[in-house]
Amino acid sequence: MRRIHRIQIDIQARCELAVRRKGLLDKESARKEWDRYRRSAKSRPVIEALKAMNGLRQRCVYCCDSRSADVDHFTPIAVDYTLALTWKNFIMICPECNRRKSARFPVDAAGNPLLIDPTREDPWAHLILDTKNGYLSARFLDDDFDPKGDATVDVFSCVNHEAVVEGRRRVVTRYYEAVDVLLEAKADRNSLQKLVREVREDEYGISGWFAFREGRSEERFSVMRSEHQSAWRRFATESFRSQLPVAR
Repeated sequence: MRRIHRIQIDIQARCELAVRRKGLLDKESARKEWDRYRRSAKSRPVIEALKAMNGLRQRCVYCCDSRSADVDHFTPIAVDYTLALTWKNFIMICPECNRRKSARFPVDAAGNPLLIDPTREDPWAHLILDTKNGYLSARFLDDDFDPKGDATVDVFSCVNHEAVVEGRRRVVTRYYEAVDVLLEAKADRNSLQKLVREVREDEYGISGWFAFREGRSEERFSVMRSEHQSAWRRFATESFRSQLPVAR
């Protein structure tokens, strides 16, 4: 999973959604109105904004392995039809993740969502990465697993499919190689640019694990942080920038 940032849509698109929301009376009418809107040309600004949020290669924000081609309602229409045409409730994900989620929407005792919304929160706050095997799992808190991490991995079980895990392992290996080169070269320009390229080509959001979470304590990253502070700041900055929408 990876963090992305929601952008603002233009006033015409916001007004169009607001007008259509007035006609939502129940789940059935909400689904029909959403289908009409999705097929209309007036939905294009919303779709383009969602694509910009997902980056150049349009990887799914959950599995990060497949192309994001479906608009998902974070809160499903079956759960709250009033959000069927709400911009902040839209996320572009891949068809498999969309099918697995469907109307599944676990909540806690207070009714708060237990699925991670990557447009509002950092998935690494609830998940951990085993860099040896590439698996994602829920964080373990004082006496139990993080509820959001646990529910998200359960609903989106494909995040730990063999192909996805292998992709994560390869990205981790490339980071290790790039940092080793940087340390050996005393963080010269070429070695730093190699590391920056790895961040920019990272479709799994793993740079955030190494820049801001437990991964920063691994030996090679710890050495870079202490002995090459300028290079470390560049790495952290590029890691943050990688979450931002791309110009389209």
